[in-house]
Amino acid sequence: MKCKREGNGDCLVLVHGALTDNSMWNDHLEYLASDFEVVSITLRCFDESDVEGFGLNTHADDLAELVNKLSKDKPVNIVGWSYGADVVLNALVKHELSVSKVSLYEPGYPRCLQESNFGAWQLDANKMFGPVFEHFSSGNLAQAVESLIDGSGNEQGYFQRQSKAVKELQLAKSYTLSYQLNQKEQPLIEADTISRVSVPVVLGYGEKTRDLCRLVTVRTSELLNNSEIKEILGESHMMPQEKPREFSKYIKNILSSQS
Repeated sequence: MKCKREGNGDCLVLVHGALTDNSMWNDHLEYLASDFEVVSITLRCFDESDVEGFGLNTHADDLAELVNKLSKDKPVNIVGWSYGADVVLNALVKHELSVSKVSLYEPGYPRCLQESNFGAWQLDANKMFGPVFEHFSSGNLAQAVESLIDGSGNEQGYFQRQSKAVKELQLAKSYTLSYQLNQKEQPLIEADTISRVSVPVVLGYGEKTRDLCRLVTVRTSELLNNSEIKEILGESHMMPQEKPREFSKYIKNILSSQS
C-alpha cells in the first residue's frame, strides 16, 4: 500500500474513494500539512503495480496495519470518503485501533440499515448503478466511469464539468471497476458490530447527496456510541474531491473540537 507523508503534528490518515488514489489529496496538503503529518494512502489495487487482494476486508486489514504502526509514535486521526469511509468503518469493527478521532464522509455499505430504509436504498442503488453495470458489461469503461461519477455527483453532466486532471485520473482508474463491481469479500459492517465501536466518529453528508449514502450515513451515526452527524449545506457526495479547501476546513474544524 503506497502512502505519502507530509507535514508536522499528529498523524492524519486520508483514505480515498473509488476511481482515484492518494493523489486526490494533493491539493488538501496546502491547508492541512501545517497542522498534521498527513498520511495519504493508495488502497491496494488502486495502484496498477498491485496484483492481488481487493475488498473491504483486505483494505481494512491493510489500513489497520498502518495505523497500528503510526500510533506507536504519535496520535492518529483518520478521514475516509465514500468507499474509503466503508474501509475505515470496517477497520474499526474488525480491529482494536488506537485512534483519536475519525471523520467519515458518506459511507454507503448498507448492511446496517433497517428493513424500513433498505428498500429506499436499493431503489436508489439500482437507479445509480444500473447504467454503470450496463456500460461495464458492454466493455465501455469510459462511459461506465462517466455514469458512476454523474451518479455520485447526483447531477447529469457532473463528470464532464470536472477539471481535466480529475477526469483523467478517474478514467485512468477505470480498470478498478472490475474489482469494485465484482467484490466477493463480506465485511463485518452490521448494526451490532457498529454499535460496539467506541472511537469518536463524526459522520458527514452533503445536502444534495442521494439516498444511497444519506441513509447509510444517518443510520451509522445512530448506531455508534460516540458520534456526531453533520449535514453540509449545498454539497454533494463529491465535495472532498471537488472542493479541497472547503473539505480541509471541515476536517480541521472536526479534529480541533472536543468530542
